[in-house]
Amino acid sequence: MKYTKILMFLLSGTLFMVSCSKSPEEKLNELVPRFQKAICSKTIECTKDELEKIPAQYRNMIPPFMQSEENCVSHFKEEFEKAKQRRTEKKEQVTPEMVSTFEACISGLEASTCEPFKSSRGKKLNIPGCEDLEKLTKPE
Repeated sequence: MKYTKILMFLLSGTLFMVSCSKSPEEKLNELVPRFQKAICSKTIECTKDELEKIPAQYRNMIPPFMQSEENCVSHFKEEFEKAKQRRTEKKEQVTPEMVSTFEACISGLEASTCEPFKSSRGKKLNIPGCEDLEKLTKPE
């Protein structure tokens, strides 16, 4: 019993060290699918009623990423790959601040209602926690 407790303690300590030793880039890569799921499910769920009101002959004007969750996820995968390439070309590093900003945005998305999506009407989305995200994703 005593050895089991010691072994469990050592294993949990090792796991803690491994998780803390991840680079910000690795942490960001782990957060990307969670962000994609959060933003795409909210976008599709919250705009579905409005999109259904658009006459059939104009539906082809709806951006593909707003038509299905799969299209949305693939759109954001492309955008993250482009951002990663830009960072590589400019030799920029992902910082812990970037990761924490990203985490705050994901939490804001997951906790948000459909109100920011419905009240935006062509304006920039105002999701609590995502205010600083644009600085990270847009090239200078």
